[in-house]
Amino acid sequence: MSKNLIVSGLLPAIVFSFGSVAGAQPANELLTVEQGELNNAKGVAESMTEESLQDMRQQLQTQLQQTQELQNRLNAQLDSLDKRMKKVEKRSWQPPVEIHGYGRLRWDKHDYEGFKGVNRKSVWLNLFTKYRINDRWSLHSEHEFENNLSTNRGAYDGDVKGKSFSRPVLQLYAEGRVGEVEVKLGRYYLQSPYKFTFDEKIDGWQARYGMPTRWGRKANFTLSAGNTYSKVLYGVSEKGHDAWECGSADFKVLSLMGEIPVAKNTNISSHYGRLTYKPTNIERKTWSVGFDTKLNRDLKLWAAMAKSDSEKLNKSHFIQLQYKEARADIPGSYDVYVKKYLQRGRTGLTNCFNDDIIDATGYADEFNANNPGSNAWDVGRANEFNGIRIGADLVPIRNTKLLLHYTFGKMGLFHPVDAPNGNGKHQNYSLLRAQWEFYF
Repeated sequence: MSKNLIVSGLLPAIVFSFGSVAGAQPANELLTVEQGELNNAKGVAESMTEESLQDMRQQLQTQLQQTQELQNRLNAQLDSLDKRMKKVEKRSWQPPVEIHGYGRLRWDKHDYEGFKGVNRKSVWLNLFTKYRINDRWSLHSEHEFENNLSTNRGAYDGDVKGKSFSRPVLQLYAEGRVGEVEVKLGRYYLQSPYKFTFDEKIDGWQARYGMPTRWGRKANFTLSAGNTYSKVLYGVSEKGHDAWECGSADFKVLSLMGEIPVAKNTNISSHYGRLTYKPTNIERKTWSVGFDTKLNRDLKLWAAMAKSDSEKLNKSHFIQLQYKEARADIPGSYDVYVKKYLQRGRTGLTNCFNDDIIDATGYADEFNANNPGSNAWDVGRANEFNGIRIGADLVPIRNTKLLLHYTFGKMGLFHPVDAPNGNGKHQNYSLLRAQWEFYF
């Protein structure tokens, strides 16, 4: 049964397949035809590819050349636009002449033990100008105008040999760069670190060089030399009398300062200064060192000490702690501070004291008027102040500042005859100041 099925099914299929093969073309002929067609197609493709590649190459070269020409034109236009923009910016934001300044309305009350104090109301105006000579050099000036509202006299009015004079031009100097050195030439304001030992104008030159540090701030070294005509100097008395007097102050000045960042929020400052009294060639030398640091975001500390080559009363120091900072460009900002002094006149190269602490001789006219029969020069001269200042500043609106501070302590008085080589008696002294400043 199964054999019959296999024979009847498979045998016709085998016969049919053999018949179909016998009727077809031979295999080698078929392969030859297909190979020829493939070769023809390949030749056509190769021919078309070479031509198209050449065309594409030429087109790309042309486009690249056009793109380069366009880029050159765009670069030229950008350079021209940049030059025009710089000119516009210079005209708009960097005018050749700049003028700014500030004004002060001030009320002071000085009290001296045993005498009626001195009240002074005054108005001040400081005007600063800057003229740009070129990208490296400029001319600067400062003009100060002050009027004592109590006496209606100016700050620098005086009389020399019957002729009145005034000094409204405080600074007039050229400033620029010689290589990496900043240079000043003329009359300029020289301030030692923290205004501790020198705070006065001099006629001369200054050179400052800055070195980058890892803290992002430069270490600055400043050399200054010239002449000063300050009238608030006090002389030494090693020989039993004053070597120079306050009324005459024709001095040569030499000053070397260093301000060095030593940490992220800490700087160390030092100063060496020498004054030479030109009529007699007597010298005074002073050294000072100090630091300022931020204890945290809102708390800052300053401290410094000074020593001179005078034989007596030749050491001073101060320390100040301040919370917050009053900035005129931030309305509502404020600060509160306290400062402790031990300051002696013979450690300063110019002012006997800083921070406008002053003895009765500085207000001789008002002092004598308030105390008939007493002469301020005969009462005694200040040579030392040991006390404390407490103050606060507030910025109520932008570009203004309110200031209030109270200074109190003991002022060392001595008479050039009774105590020529040391302290005389110490008497109470206080200064109360209220001031409004505005900036423009």
